[in-house]
Amino acid sequence: MFKDFGGMEDILENLKVDVIIPFYRPELFRSLNSKGKPISGILLHGPPGCGKTKLANAIANEAGVPFYQISATDVVSGVSGASEEKIRDLFSKAYRTAPSVVFIDEIDAIASKRENLNKGMERRIVTQLMTCMDESHQNTGLADIESDSGTSDRNPAYVLVIGATNRLDDIDSALRRPGRFCREICLRVPDEEARRHILSVLTSNCRLEGAIDHDKLARFTPGFVGADLAALVNEAGILARPLLPEKMENYGITMADFEKAATAIQPSSRREGFAEIPDVKWEDIGGYDSLRKEFENSIVNRIRYREINEKFGVNSEVGILLYGPPGCGKTLIAKAVANEATANFIHIKGLEILNKYVGESESQIRTIFSRAQTCAPCIIFFDEVYMDLCSMHSC
Repeated sequence: MFKDFGGMEDILENLKVDVIIPFYRPELFRSLNSKGKPISGILLHGPPGCGKTKLANAIANEAGVPFYQISATDVVSGVSGASEEKIRDLFSKAYRTAPSVVFIDEIDAIASKRENLNKGMERRIVTQLMTCMDESHQNTGLADIESDSGTSDRNPAYVLVIGATNRLDDIDSALRRPGRFCREICLRVPDEEARRHILSVLTSNCRLEGAIDHDKLARFTPGFVGADLAALVNEAGILARPLLPEKMENYGITMADFEKAATAIQPSSRREGFAEIPDVKWEDIGGYDSLRKEFENSIVNRIRYREINEKFGVNSEVGILLYGPPGCGKTLIAKAVANEATANFIHIKGLEILNKYVGESESQIRTIFSRAQTCAPCIIFFDEVYMDLCSMHSC
């Protein structure tokens, strides 16, 4: 249910208006939308573990309608025509029990851009999915759905299609248009405030002992997605559980258990090469006191006191260029700044970006900035920046 989510209140409010109302009160939606058709599809995208599958389930639960879930890899078959038949059967079941929700996980596996597909079967799968979604949209009119008593009932022909992917750019553009996936919802790596809300929800049903500082826990968990935070709470429960069965009734999870669990859980974003806060401190560097003050004013304080700076219209620095001879501490300084600001840190060397294939270096630059945005606040440090300065210009 929507109440099980934290940190995405705006997304949930929009879903209530765009999705739940057409399921429950189609005549009200028709009064708001003169064309009388609700959205046909939602494309959820974001990094693994951010809650795409859970949100799709919550939409069906909130609407109280049947939920048909399938992984895109389950659709693919080596027999000619079998994959298309599986898609038709899926939508046929959804129509028989409409209103209903169809959820296709990892949809990029069967909906990649057709110009990049080599096999005719793969192109036919994409085309078949488009055909089924078009039929769904055509049959989702809200006219003539009022009962004899004058009260409206649920739309009997409404089939909502939800797709989930962490590779949005691979989806065929023909699917990303009105009438098909007309809503694209990005589920990002939660920021500190969102993590606090998520932790509040996750710990609401836990047996706690003493006060739990959710603000402190949120600061300790940069880069954690919802699945990581759920694993954190579970690990804290394991640490707090006594070994003797007779003491089980009296145990509770303490703040110390959460702090210890936070050091044991590695967020999924870091496993995929995302960022983490470095352990280098200013105390590890000597002779740069004036430079430290400069960085505190231009970066550290603007990240630490973001709300105050935004209130007075003070923006953070976009970029700073460190230059000097080899071995003078440029890399250590960059890491110390990230540590001081409790910001994630991505260290990129120029040679890592260079690629002999046309467009690949530029694609890697875009990926780096996309990763930085998902785990903001984040500092990107380009070592040997002269190697890739031209590629960065477009980002």
